[in-house]
Amino acid sequence: MFVGRSEELGLLEKMYAKKSLSLVLVSGGYKIGKTAFLQEFLQKKAAAYFVARNALSTVNLAAFCLELKEQGIWGPRNDLCNWDSVLNALFFKATQQQLVLVVDDVQYLFDSAPEFFAAFDKYATKYKKQLRLLVVLAGAPWAEMERFFLKNKALQIKKHINDIIKLGAMDYWEAQPFLEGFTDEEKLCLYGAAGGNPHYMSYFDRALSLKDNLKKLFFEPAAPLYKEPPQLLKLELREPSTYNTILCSVACGAGRLNEIAAAANMECNKVSKYLNVLLTMGVVRRVNPAFSNSSKISYYEITNSMFAFWYQFVFPYMSSIAIGRGNQVLRNNIMPRIDLFAAWIFKKICLQYCYKLNKRNDFMCDFEKIGPWWQGSGSNKIEVDFIADGIKEICLIDCFWSNKKADSAVLKKLLDKGENFTGIDKSFLCFSKKGFTDECMEISARDSQLRLISLKYMK
Repeated sequence: MFVGRSEELGLLEKMYAKKSLSLVLVSGGYKIGKTAFLQEFLQKKAAAYFVARNALSTVNLAAFCLELKEQGIWGPRNDLCNWDSVLNALFFKATQQQLVLVVDDVQYLFDSAPEFFAAFDKYATKYKKQLRLLVVLAGAPWAEMERFFLKNKALQIKKHINDIIKLGAMDYWEAQPFLEGFTDEEKLCLYGAAGGNPHYMSYFDRALSLKDNLKKLFFEPAAPLYKEPPQLLKLELREPSTYNTILCSVACGAGRLNEIAAAANMECNKVSKYLNVLLTMGVVRRVNPAFSNSSKISYYEITNSMFAFWYQFVFPYMSSIAIGRGNQVLRNNIMPRIDLFAAWIFKKICLQYCYKLNKRNDFMCDFEKIGPWWQGSGSNKIEVDFIADGIKEICLIDCFWSNKKADSAVLKKLLDKGENFTGIDKSFLCFSKKGFTDECMEISARDSQLRLISLKYMK
């Protein structure tokens, strides 16, 4: 059963309904669900679907002709001997009937078959006014797709691009069908451990406990995610050992450049070079305090929460897991620390919910930017989990993760932080795992600029 992606499917359906020439780029990481997404869209449509091979142009051309014949797009022909004749035939057919052309793993054609893109532009231009064709070119993570399609000045096909879909992790609410049957806390942990990836979440078994689901995913020699991150990195990087070291350092608490360098026992300038590669790939991100772009006070964090979980909890114990001690590792070393991981995921979900509310025009202010804020260090450090920067006001947001309800002291601490911002209107939002005391609810009822949201009411 296919789950989620309703917004992205709606965009493709909108393009399909135009009954003209439309080109959409779809990008996404490995196992993020591109193929399942495309298959769901193509149901009950006349379509040509081709998965490009990591091979020479001649191999891809032969496969393209063979498979489109198998799919009934055209009958046996002997004159389709190059990309020019193939795309001429396909585009001409799309003047006679409505068609969808999907090329998956299109990145394999970037270097091996430039003539594919030249022929595409030629016949898209020639037949444009008569075409009833939706073209979907799907493939690699956005950094690679952007480099080829948008930054390649010589590429003519980019003038035909109508829209771009970047398939990433599902948000927490879209992922709910995978999380049914678990408690709210278990849902947070499992969602975070799987990184919101639908393929990984499909392994969840609601008949098992949180601990046993984690064991099934990560802590057995044959577990599907036991070696997943380094295997993914090997696909794109030449020195995975160095990247593994850096990512382990970040996952275990090193955030600043000098902290990462010290933990990895490397020079700062060398670490910076590797971090820039990971930034380009989207594996890590640089976090600046709200209202500042200074790299001097920024820190790094792993973008994908599955990578963060793996490098913190699996990477250090791979040998023990390999000899069958995964259950002991979980019991003694992971479960006692899982609440800290859940608290981190809770903040991410609260941030997702802020965007969700803003999209519904139901947030405290209409914000353009949102992010964490801090100033000072050590015992003098003041921080707010997030600040939403609106046009006329800001909203200070804290995420309270505790097995107790948030009390008035929690609210006072949040409200006091507002004194660091003068000369601007302020509102306040507090999220809480277990809800709020009656006193908090009374305070909120009297203050129109204070809003309280419990985890169970985040829908």
